[in-house]
Amino acid sequence: MKSMLHNLWIAKDTGECLFHRKYGSIEYDENLITSFLSAIQIFAQNVDEGCDFLQTTRFKFIYTCSENTVTVACVDNNDDEATIRNEIDSIQDEFLQRFSKQLEEWNGRVELFSEIGDLVDERLDKYRSPIVNIKDSKLELNPSVRKRDLLMKYSSQQEKVISLLKYRGTATINEIVKLMKLSESDAEKAAKGLMYNNVIRKTAKS
Repeated sequence: MKSMLHNLWIAKDTGECLFHRKYGSIEYDENLITSFLSAIQIFAQNVDEGCDFLQTTRFKFIYTCSENTVTVACVDNNDDEATIRNEIDSIQDEFLQRFSKQLEEWNGRVELFSEIGDLVDERLDKYRSPIVNIKDSKLELNPSVRKRDLLMKYSSQQEKVISLLKYRGTATINEIVKLMKLSESDAEKAAKGLMYNNVIRKTAKS
């Protein structure tokens, strides 16, 4: 089964790839990819306020940017980008905390950035296993979820799912669609994103 997450790149704003992790199916040279993605970001900044994500037929490329870096994750086109955006925001913050001085004096060597690999794998490994067969399952808030977890930044669709489960206790995807006026695709994407982060789960008797 395919993973939700395919690749993560951290690049200089000028396009050079500083760090790369491959989890899925994209096999292209990382420097070619980051040069292209950074160029799109620069173009978007010139004509608007930047680029949040780029969508193709199969994939979404989700962006987060700092003053001199661009971090991009590639996920399946039918996945909720808010789920990964929270993760890559945190990864980029940690990357800058560790390497801001090295970036100022960077001489082209990328080996020094590899030490962040363990942190990246720890945060992203859960997205390598797809969540399947939830359409007919009863869903509920995870009892171990903390109040501060419910105050995190979620998409509007995810907030609707959380709100309904707080009110009703359990619900299926079909019930979420009917009661929260979401499309089936949006309801399923939102639920999967929340399940990846252990905010909701299948009930024991689904």
